[in-house]
Amino acid sequence: MALVPSTAVESPLIAEVDMGGASSDPSSVTVRATVVQASTVFYDTPATLGPEVDRLAAMAGKYKIFLVMGVIERSGYTLYCTVLFFDPQGQYLGKHRKLMPTALERVIWGFGDGSTIPVYETPIGKIGALICWENRMPLLRTALYGKGIEIYCAPTADAREVWQASMTHIALEGGCFILSANQFCRRKNYPPPPDYVFAGIDDDEPSPDTVVCAGGSVIISPSGTVLAGPNYEGEALISADLDLGEIVRAKFDFDVIGHYSRPEVLSLTVKDHPQNAVSFTSAAKAESM
Repeated sequence: MALVPSTAVESPLIAEVDMGGASSDPSSVTVRATVVQASTVFYDTPATLGPEVDRLAAMAGKYKIFLVMGVIERSGYTLYCTVLFFDPQGQYLGKHRKLMPTALERVIWGFGDGSTIPVYETPIGKIGALICWENRMPLLRTALYGKGIEIYCAPTADAREVWQASMTHIALEGGCFILSANQFCRRKNYPPPPDYVFAGIDDDEPSPDTVVCAGGSVIISPSGTVLAGPNYEGEALISADLDLGEIVRAKFDFDVIGHYSRPEVLSLTVKDHPQNAVSFTSAAKAESM
């Protein structure tokens, strides 16, 4: 997902712009958002992207965009489903690790913790992300609302129509713009059998052109209006201009952590420190206690 300031609807899809020129008044800022719906080359990272993080950072800097990208992260011997954030200067901002892997993903992926649920304050709005079905976790969404999220990125692998209902609800609930990206891929994007065998798609091996994941990428406004998509046709760039003034108008009607909250009845505590399996206390520190 890519985000740049926009001054006109006819502006280029990816524009070379001066990020410092954005207005400090969020109600007067318009942002061009683009969701990339494409396929990876499965099990062949170099064919999809070279040195991953460096290439992503370089692309963000080249095109002067805020870039939000889903990856599989390796830390030690553990894999995490992760979103990376980059700024228009080509700098890596940080990451969000999926807090709760979905279903059988738990066999493979590690669990994130409260230390990687960021919302980044930028000249074009406050940007954050949750991954796939963790978007259905109300308390986790509330943590983002509490941080003031305005541009809510929701990468997914869910191409079902019901996903669109969830995205519309979250846009209304959070008073924020939703950018949901899903890949569009066919059988031929995976390794051929016997290296990779599909189960559960009829009884026969699907043909190379069989659609495995149909996309459904979409952009939705804080009022629940679909601005672009959902696209189920193929790989595509899905773009829309986001009028950040819509956030102000939406919050006037419903502010989930403001005038529509009841903290004396309902409240949320988020443990936002790293949960480490091993911690060390030095001898010198112990002696001084």
